[in-house]
Amino acid sequence: MALVNYSSSSDGEDEDRATTHDEPASKRQKTGASEASACDGAAAPQQPSMPPLPSEFHDLYAATVRQSTVDDPALHQGRKRQVPHIVGQWPSHVYIEWRPSYEQHAILTRLLAKVEDTLDGEIELHQFMTSDLGAPLPLHLSLSRPLSLSTTEKDDFLQRVSESLGPGAVPPFIMQPRSLAWFTSPDSNRSFLVLGVATTGGDGDGDGDNAPLMKLLRKSNAAAARFGQPLLYQHARDNDDDDDDDDVARTAFHVSIAWTFARPGQDISQATLDIFQRLPLDEVMVWRIAVDSVKVKIGNVVTSVALSRGCAPGRDRTRFLFDET
Repeated sequence: MALVNYSSSSDGEDEDRATTHDEPASKRQKTGASEASACDGAAAPQQPSMPPLPSEFHDLYAATVRQSTVDDPALHQGRKRQVPHIVGQWPSHVYIEWRPSYEQHAILTRLLAKVEDTLDGEIELHQFMTSDLGAPLPLHLSLSRPLSLSTTEKDDFLQRVSESLGPGAVPPFIMQPRSLAWFTSPDSNRSFLVLGVATTGGDGDGDGDNAPLMKLLRKSNAAAARFGQPLLYQHARDNDDDDDDDDVARTAFHVSIAWTFARPGQDISQATLDIFQRLPLDEVMVWRIAVDSVKVKIGNVVTSVALSRGCAPGRDRTRFLFDET
């Protein structure tokens, strides 16, 4: 397993840590107690927090533990693989990852609770926000269909995607939520509750043509087509006139937050939209989702492809669920 680099501490911090380590335990406790209480009643200065986990750490543990050597829907809430597992074939996916902040996670969780109350047991809803153990989960915006690569193809595919989507292809950009809707997947028997997103222009308004996302999608689809894989938001690989596909794709980018086996009707779709509109939209619509990398998952290995060597502009500085407090 690859090692993860943490931000280094200063020499002074190292010396202080070494001095503290040499002191007896009882003395350290007394010292800490005296520092915690101030004579004048003022609050003691807050100790420096631990450095946040580097993004590479999460990529190392992006896959769950395999529980069976065969496909068993009973282990996955009744879900079936879109691409059946075949020895020598590697399920793959190209996507953008979003890790909501504390505040964003709380609002989305509250939204799902209201949707479930509205459904009143009519539809069983499974959320993507939290794991079975209560841990927060990252959300995804797809840039490819589910792919299946052979052992001889997977390394070449990763190299091509990394070169195509790497630094210089698309500068880092910002996305913002724009809508809430139900999406029926053409690749499975599930429907998804999705948060529609759009890239922002220089004035902060939604960019109608979603230029950065469209460019990433075209490059991802080009790599998939080279390996004979299905394309996302395109109906025919040999269709020269792809204007219709582009029109669909520009408004199709979304982040899934829940799923169901049911097919929500018009009444449920309208009720869901009403819930979204009753939320504090001024809080939701101003969310700035910074995108500075694309993830490529092949098997259980996730590779992060940086869009540039710098940081995304306007990065949301809100404390994240995975950061130390």
